[in-house]
Amino acid sequence: MFPAPCEKDGYEYVATLDRFLRPMSADKNELYRPPDGALSHLGYWTGDPSEGWIYEWRKLAGVAGGVHWGDYGYIWLADAPGEPPVVVDPEAVAQGVLEGMTFEAPELGLAPRPLEEAPGSIGLVGAPVWMWVANAGPTTWGPVEESRTVGGVTVTVVAEVESVTWDMGDGRRVRCGSAGEVYTPRLGVRASPSCGHVYTQTSGDQPDTAYAVTATANWTATWSASTGAAGTLESPRLAATAHVRIGERQVIETG
Repeated sequence: MFPAPCEKDGYEYVATLDRFLRPMSADKNELYRPPDGALSHLGYWTGDPSEGWIYEWRKLAGVAGGVHWGDYGYIWLADAPGEPPVVVDPEAVAQGVLEGMTFEAPELGLAPRPLEEAPGSIGLVGAPVWMWVANAGPTTWGPVEESRTVGGVTVTVVAEVESVTWDMGDGRRVRCGSAGEVYTPRLGVRASPSCGHVYTQTSGDQPDTAYAVTATANWTATWSASTGAAGTLESPRLAATAHVRIGERQVIETG
């Protein structure tokens, strides 16, 4: 005769149920979760879909001559015996995904060219100024998409720039919903079709006689989980600054 064991093959005996139990792996537990779970229609999951855990159960066929398994099946339990299953907070997982993403500040494209690129550059009062994001890409504009699976729950985060706020240094701000168009000399003197500004005063009274232009990329991040939950996250705002000099057109009169 062999004594009945308390544990076998990863199954632990639960006296109140008179059977051996082993929790399903997180991915299988999620697979069986209703309403779309592969086995939910068989009635194994009898409680709230957002709670509890599915267990495999077995019974011993006998211990004479050795320990052998007999009947087996599945059972849902609201309260797990022993160690509780992993409880997943999808929003917290999403926040972790967002914090692991790489974002970079925008590089300012300006016409007239910023002094950092062309120290002798100068624009004119009343003339159109063009603004654009010179390095628009996945880490500066998006979209960036990443996923992470925790406890059988997959959470996906999508982040992208919703708009850029341009502080023009003269007390005015311009909010642009696109990365803007790149200016080329062949375009002549015309206003930008998507992101532009006109200065009404020279920059002569500014530090270094130049306006400090700051572009702030306003990111938005949304998340969704395999459980059906979804939401938004507080998103990063990254900024960069360049300088433009604005003068006046000089009119020379001859007698």
